[in-house]
Amino acid sequence: MAGAMRTWRMLAGLLALAGPWGSAARAQDSSWKHPRFPPVVDTPFKKVPRPIIGALRQPLHELPQNDNFELVGYHPLPNPGDTIARGRNGPTGISGDCLYVGSRIGRRPGTGPLFGTPPLPPEVLIVDISNPRRPRPVGALPTILNATSRELRTIPDAHALIVMNFRETGEDSGAVNNYQVYDITDCRRPVLRQTISLGIDRPHEFFLWRDPREPARFLLYSSIHLGDVREPSLRVFELMAPPDGPISPEPVATFTLTPAVPRVQPVQPFEWRDDHFVFDTEKPAVQRNNVHSMSVSQDGTRVYVANIHGGYYVLDSSRLANREPCIRDTVTVDETSNTDPNLCLRKLNPDPDARVDFTPPYAWTEHSVYPVPGRPYLVISGERNGTETCPWSWGHILDISNERRPQVVSRYMLPENLEPNCVPGGPGDPSLQREFSPHQQLVFPNLFFVSWYSAGLRVWDIANPVLPMEVGVYVPKPASRVVERFRDSPDVWMWPHPILYNGLIYITDENSGLYVLRYKGPRAHELPRRGLFVSNTNYLAPPPLPPRTSQEPVAPEPADDTP
Repeated sequence: MAGAMRTWRMLAGLLALAGPWGSAARAQDSSWKHPRFPPVVDTPFKKVPRPIIGALRQPLHELPQNDNFELVGYHPLPNPGDTIARGRNGPTGISGDCLYVGSRIGRRPGTGPLFGTPPLPPEVLIVDISNPRRPRPVGALPTILNATSRELRTIPDAHALIVMNFRETGEDSGAVNNYQVYDITDCRRPVLRQTISLGIDRPHEFFLWRDPREPARFLLYSSIHLGDVREPSLRVFELMAPPDGPISPEPVATFTLTPAVPRVQPVQPFEWRDDHFVFDTEKPAVQRNNVHSMSVSQDGTRVYVANIHGGYYVLDSSRLANREPCIRDTVTVDETSNTDPNLCLRKLNPDPDARVDFTPPYAWTEHSVYPVPGRPYLVISGERNGTETCPWSWGHILDISNERRPQVVSRYMLPENLEPNCVPGGPGDPSLQREFSPHQQLVFPNLFFVSWYSAGLRVWDIANPVLPMEVGVYVPKPASRVVERFRDSPDVWMWPHPILYNGLIYITDENSGLYVLRYKGPRAHELPRRGLFVSNTNYLAPPPLPPRTSQEPVAPEPADDTP
């Protein structure tokens, strides 16, 4: 009977989503505290789990917002020699006791013409996390002036760090568009060993696949995304025994949907939803179809692709993974191009238009795609940049039981992602200087964590993939003092991949610094307690030594007077 009652309450809540959620209903909710911007549509579930639609982000002055997390440690991540949060934090990676934090800009925050000083090179900060309750910066790796270190990966047992750079200002060249491979035998003192140059082509995201049968062999899958993109926009390089082993100077495999699907296609205004252009009213006249990102199956035989406006599809990479002779370059001319079984990368459904595609009518890019370990599903999400672009993107779950024809089985979102909330004074008002796009996921069989820009870190239960349930939220209180803020915004900007390391989640806010968290909600017992887990590799690090125990207090949240 109790189970039946719970089911009835959940169904009643879902039905309530379809109707107006007016002031009388809100007045009955004791957790609703002085709303600054009452939503037109909100989830009736104020405590977890919340089906399909997660929790409304609390107003800035009421943060932090915490549901099923414990704050273990915090650091503002200042520039070297400073005490104030530097801001513009980028990607993260972990090896041993060192956590690396890249930069989203091509100079040290707070330097350059806007600050009346010469620009200094950007830096990958090196943070000692031997005591996760008291993380502390212990060094910095200067990277390339005018280039952003936008992504990075570690190979802990090989003592290797790979940093992806691309040009932010100046001219495109291999000096700023490249992958740098470092020896991190001493994790506090990286030493540059090799560089993969991409010339005038700017990379954007990459997946590092390790051959489970030949652990010294790695395939680096790179997208080419920004600027005047030249196809192929999916390129694969082979690395042997990094950091010092040989690297293929040219791609060992490439893939493009062009010319069957043009890289740039015209779009008529009527093809877009009108209610996706409320504050930013200019509808794009074209869509772009180059690769944005990708992930690879554990065995390397499948590549899951997110084409920026061209949707999601699956490639067969069996011959490449298995070291079998194969045709390096796949050029999609028509429906017969991907039928050749000798291709290194072959679209499983050879029809160029067979893709799960949301744009148009939805006005976002197809951003992320990750397989659910051991299950026939993909977690995908779009991205829509900007503080004037309400409604922002949301995510979907795809069933890939038939890999040639993936099917949408559900979607997951926040109240801020709903079109009715895009009104002056509502959650999407541009004056709030926020953005509510999901960005990067960390996926386990029944749970996934996702950085969700101004919505902080979110956790979803997908044991039933048809009904995703939000089961955790952590939105920090932003630091009051930051050297250089993203978009000059005082709000929250959680951007990089969440990392699970020895049972703790490590994630940075672009403005406010590093947060070390412990998830304590439903299915927390299913998370591994030892080892390193990230979504853009297929391998696990060997479990390290247990961290030192400490009786020191938990680091505080940033307060009004906290740097």
